[in-house]
Amino acid sequence: MTADFRTDIAALAKHYGELVTRHGDSAEGAQYADRATQEKRMEVLCEIGVRKDSKVLDFGCGTGQMLSVLKRVIGFEGEYVGYDISPEAIALARETHPDGRFEVRDVLSDPSDEQFDFVLLSGVFNNAMSDNRGFFEAVSRRLMAQARQGYAFNMLSRFVDYFDDGLYYEDPLEAFRFCKEELSPSVTLRHDYAIRPGALPFEFTIYVHASDIAPRKLNG
Repeated sequence: MTADFRTDIAALAKHYGELVTRHGDSAEGAQYADRATQEKRMEVLCEIGVRKDSKVLDFGCGTGQMLSVLKRVIGFEGEYVGYDISPEAIALARETHPDGRFEVRDVLSDPSDEQFDFVLLSGVFNNAMSDNRGFFEAVSRRLMAQARQGYAFNMLSRFVDYFDDGLYYEDPLEAFRFCKEELSPSVTLRHDYAIRPGALPFEFTIYVHASDIAPRKLNG
């Protein structure tokens, strides 16, 4: 991992630690506007095919709200593991979700070979960094290697009419191309959902399904 990533990750850990200290186990503590939109994003991720008995890694888990969503939406009874870079978030997650397993882990500097049925990631790629594309690609390669069945993530889309200086907006077609060429030939791009009624879809979700067929470069 490059020095720039280490600096960025340290800054993000500090930022999210301060949010948790200020807002606790709430949507605001994870940099979301409200619980309803936070959970809508998570519900879309789960539609990759997570079952009630799946083993799931929630990467960037915050205080573990994904576990609550899984239980509510599909009656989840499987094994849930959460990774986050914020010690404050992990400490609170362990208190509020004692049936989950939570770890403070940066997978680029401290990778794990543990395997999961599905790896889910919500909001991790949204903050502006020194090299957002490089970070997205490095993390995605690492997490796809741990996913037996699939890897699902969301990002803010460049197909919007407003850009916040502190956030990163990705071209969904470029993200799709990377996944298709580098991770798996079986990829689904979803840019069809809004996180609140009447809103423009300003983010997208990608499902990368594990395949026995190796990915390959596209023509053109």
